[in-house]
This record gives sequence, structure tokens and C-alpha cells, in this order.
Amino acid sequence: MAQDRLPPLRALKTLEAFQQSGSVTATARALNVSHSAVSHQLKQIEDWAGIRLMRRDGRQTALTEAGDSLAQVINESFGAIRHEIDRLTMRERLPVSIAALRFVIPNWLLPEIETFMVGHPEVSVYVQEHISDQPVSPEPDLLIGFSLDGQIPAGAEPIIPGAAIPVCAPSYRARHAIGSEADIARATLLHDEDMRMWRTWLAAAGMEAQNDGGERRLFFSGSALICDAALSGLGVALCREALIEPYLERGELVRLSDIRIDHASVYYLTLSQHGMNRRAARALADWLLERVRQRWKPSPRL
Repeated sequence: MAQDRLPPLRALKTLEAFQQSGSVTATARALNVSHSAVSHQLKQIEDWAGIRLMRRDGRQTALTEAGDSLAQVINESFGAIRHEIDRLTMRERLPVSIAALRFVIPNWLLPEIETFMVGHPEVSVYVQEHISDQPVSPEPDLLIGFSLDGQIPAGAEPIIPGAAIPVCAPSYRARHAIGSEADIARATLLHDEDMRMWRTWLAAAGMEAQNDGGERRLFFSGSALICDAALSGLGVALCREALIEPYLERGELVRLSDIRIDHASVYYLTLSQHGMNRRAARALADWLLERVRQRWKPSPRL
């Protein structure tokens, strides 16, 4: 018989307990209720089902075949609910996982996470490196990626502007007397693999890339290594201005020009479906977005 509603939860729980205990007295003891309360709940579910679920023989009460079948389904259903609650509880206790590009981790993410954990001592965080254009497995709760053209994934939030400027270590500048854009063009330029950034910057400065002087070029596999090379005094690098603010403030790097490139580029934060279902992951995402709003105004949304 189809019904639009379920029997009372207490009655279902009583039937499950009765099947497990085997008697009204034992059920009453297990549920810490009276003998008559157990009988009432069993009668209630029997009335609701419209079929005989209990078989009474004198003072003994037992389940009919239909009652035993229903009790088994109830037990399996409650078991599934208990298992899911346990699984969700354990998942919530796991560290919140966040994957980020290597350059972002020490230059922005780690200081922010340190502050977050002071206010959220109950939350553990797992940080891993995200290599651009490669999927992270297993999927993290949060991911910080980069878009050169500002086209970020659906549901993602822009967090850090990605415009780049030329910088070098003070020691390199002192050795090479860099005082103009033309001096920059003659310096040892630190490149990534495709050399796009320096071609773009030189064009913005009204110059062309040099076809000679190949010995003055150094190539690196990513932004983090390029920045490390600049800090080591190896040459001039194009670095994402927002992420090198600490180096500029401490004087470890010096800005060589106000000409910026990649104005549309942006770092973004996205929360996975798994992360959306975790209170701690949502709390960390909200914290990071609020810190972004406080640090970079207006919002870097393009």
C-alpha cells in the first residue's frame, strides 16, 4: 500500500529494537521506556501499515513474517543513515585540502593560513602544490589557479591581480647601473620557456626583443624559480606584482619600471563540490576571500 508519509520515527525505532531484542521487556529496557510504551509504538506502526506485524501467543509477542521483513528494512535503512553520518563526521575531521601554484604558496597563502588557524584552532589544513594545466588528484577542497586572460572557471572567485613588472635584486642593479627601460632590455633577462612575457613587455616599452646576446638569457620552468633567480642576483625578472610585495617592501627586490603587462591576468580561488559540503572548507574559503577584499581594493574581478 503506497503512502505519502512514513510512520512515526519512534515507532520505527521501536520495531527495530524489538527485532534485535526479541521481547517487549527487553525492548523497553533497551529504549529506557515503559512496557506499555513499547506495546503502544508497536501497535501504532501496525495500524499504520494496515497489516499484522506482531503475533501474540499468550504473554509472548513475536514478529510475523511481514513484521520481520519490515524490521529488517528499517534496520538496513537506519544502518545506512548511521554509516553516512559516521562518514560525514570523519570527513569533516580530515584536514581541509588546498592546492595552489607554487609561487602563491609562500608569497601569499601560508601567511594567510597561519592567521586563519589562530582563529580556527579546530581546523587542520593540508597544502599541496598545483602545477598549472595539470589536474590535482585527488581533487582538493580548494584550488588556487591562474588565468592569463581573466577567463576563470564557473563558480570561481578572482583573488589576486596578475599584472607583472620588471624587478631585480639591488646587487644586480648596482652592478649593471640599470636606470631606464633601455638598460633593462640590455640586461640578463630571466625567461620562462616561451619567452612571451619579455616580448610583451619590450613591445609595451616601445622596444623589440634582441636577436643577439643569447648568452644573457636564462630560462626557468616557472614563476617561482624566476623569482628565486632574481633574488639571487642573476638578472631581471618579470614577476606578478601583487605576489612580490613583501620582497619589494623588504628591499630584497627593486622595481625597475612602472610599465606593467598582463593586466587581465588573475589568480582565482575555486571550491570543489566536495569542499562545498564541508563546513571547515567553506570557512577557509570565506576567510581567504575576505582577506583579499581587505588587501586589494577594488576587487580584482575583471
